[in-house]
Amino acid sequence: MEYKELNEENLDAVVLKYIDYYNNREGGCWTYGKAYKRIHQVMTIEDSECLVQYLNGSITGFVMGYYKEFDDLKAYFLEEIVIFSEHNKGFGKDFMRELERLVRKNGVEHIELISVNDEHHMHFYEKLGYYSASNLNMMGKHFKKD
Repeated sequence: MEYKELNEENLDAVVLKYIDYYNNREGGCWTYGKAYKRIHQVMTIEDSECLVQYLNGSITGFVMGYYKEFDDLKAYFLEEIVIFSEHNKGFGKDFMRELERLVRKNGVEHIELISVNDEHHMHFYEKLGYYSASNLNMMGKHFKKD
């Protein structure tokens, strides 16, 4: 397994895999422009840490997030991890371990993320030692289109 920084050189390939994965496997409706903007926004945030996972030169997944400073610790917010479905035999676990190694090396004491609330995702993160935070609630408000 090889890990490289997500950058302008590999961004197009990641965007195309992202569109293919979500539109053809998850029923999404991503356009190139929207997928590019989503990934590029996170990639260019100050203190972002975004990686691409490769096996034998082929992209198997990517992760994007950024470092956050607090008064008492440094954290990393995991915005998204995607393992392209044909590569789901432990690749996510390996990727998370590599990410944890890297961010800990950079002084991180805590990783935060928002996960889909289903059995598959909860099982994945719990196996890696993640837990549901009891001191926070995700809040949202959805607006109807005019």
